[in-house]
Amino acid sequence: MRLFIHRLLLALLEPLWRRAPLGLRRWLIWRRVDHFVVGVASLCLNERNELLLLEHRFHSEYPWGFPGGWTDRGETPIHAAVREIREETGLEATVDDLLAVTGDGAWVEIYFLCRVPTVEPTIQRSEMRSYRWVDPLDCDVRLTPNQMRMLRVLQARLRGEPSPIFPVAGAALQPLERERGRGG
Repeated sequence: MRLFIHRLLLALLEPLWRRAPLGLRRWLIWRRVDHFVVGVASLCLNERNELLLLEHRFHSEYPWGFPGGWTDRGETPIHAAVREIREETGLEATVDDLLAVTGDGAWVEIYFLCRVPTVEPTIQRSEMRSYRWVDPLDCDVRLTPNQMRMLRVLQARLRGEPSPIFPVAGAALQPLERERGRGG
């Protein structure tokens, strides 16, 4: 009976949904779905294939990391990545590729591979203490666990090896912490 009612409602609502303006449909979806924060981080290589690391002023446990930050409302992730690199370093970046999308269900982080010129960055002193160029194949800087995974992805790419994080078999995925509480 429940399936019958569900199908009946879909049959009745489908014509209305198809005629509704796109803005209204997007607003209704926005009201219905969970919201989350989207962050971007960029693994920036210069012409010598050196990786740019920034020492973040407000990250005490893992001060070194990649340029990045949160997307602004109405901004695409690629625009956010380029903006964050420009704001934090003064460098103009070219986004070469998408490396990975990660998250925990409450936030999503998108990692890009970018190219920047081989010049000295002008770091944003309000957020950064310093910077360094490192050999990505021999990097001993302590990064966050997610950033270490992305560094391994970059290292594999530079060596011509398959990605250490892909492919992912759906059956092998563990439920997220928030799903466990819901019996998921």
